[in-house]
Amino acid sequence: MTTIIINDRTTGAKKMIEYLKTQRYVTIVEEKTPSASLLKSMEEARTGKTTKYESTEQLFSKLKKKANV
Repeated sequence: MTTIIINDRTTGAKKMIEYLKTQRYVTIVEEKTPSASLLKSMEEARTGKTTKYESTEQLFSKLKKKANV
């Protein structure tokens, strides 16, 4: 087995991937990378920088207050 990593952000790379998908001996495994904001959120959750609420009512009350609703 051989692994090839293709940066799929260019037009040429996208064309290459489409071509490879037509080949019967090729299996494409797409790896999704999380966005920067998601990575930041995950790190905040790991380090405990989150807000905790006792109930959903308390959470929605806080959200409504922030939204001036």
